[in-house]
Amino acid sequence: MSVEQEGGGSGAVELSVEISASAETVWGIFTSAKGFSDWWEGQVTFEPRAGSRFRAEFPAYRIVLAGKIVTVDPATRRLALTWGVESGPDADVFPAGSSLVELQVRPGDAACRVELRHTGLRSPEAAAQQEGGWRFQFSKLDLKANRADLAAGLARTLPEWLAAWNERDPDARQAALARCCHEDIVFRDEWTALSGRATLGMHIGNCHHYMPGYTLEHTGDQRICRGEALVGWRATGPGGQPVEGFNHIHADPDGRIRRVTGFQAG
Repeated sequence: MSVEQEGGGSGAVELSVEISASAETVWGIFTSAKGFSDWWEGQVTFEPRAGSRFRAEFPAYRIVLAGKIVTVDPATRRLALTWGVESGPDADVFPAGSSLVELQVRPGDAACRVELRHTGLRSPEAAAQQEGGWRFQFSKLDLKANRADLAAGLARTLPEWLAAWNERDPDARQAALARCCHEDIVFRDEWTALSGRATLGMHIGNCHHYMPGYTLEHTGDQRICRGEALVGWRATGPGGQPVEGFNHIHADPDGRIRRVTGFQAG
């Protein structure tokens, strides 16, 4: 995630934030009570229409934020809502609906950009406090939106990765790698360190030549964090004990793999 500070005045916060996910995924989070709740890790209720009441409860912190939806524009992916504290700290000086939050999602290539404008704050000090909160929340947004996109992307590309490693035919193997990897993919494990799809394809071919009969499968153990994934694997050969480990994968939000480092358990 990258954040750029824009020219906000007294009592205002203006931020431009790059989020490692698609604009559609981020807009879906902004316009869904469930998505907003997961993002803020609270109990958020609203309907994505102008005039709807917005309420976000955080029982663990004894605070409730409240306001109403002002604008929902799917064409420009712009959401505006009033914002303030219904109950909890600062409710007396920052009451419900007393400020305006404007969020806009702009699409990009492998990422999107979110622009925030939060106005109507009582002082530069209050704006600085809100800025810190928004930076924290955008960091969480980057994590959760990327995790959603990358999980869906890897569900598409990891079967192709397995297909490539289990494929004996060189042309079919390269085709499978092309469907899941960047051309300049970097692969490292205890046996090799290489770069490039063509070189990786030759390495897999040598594995079949010198270790015939081995097949690779994923164990279902998968963790995703900010464009990185840990994926468990198992290699099984004729008459031998299975070998297990995990791959550390760096991939684009759509699941296309850029780098893999393989670790063997034990």
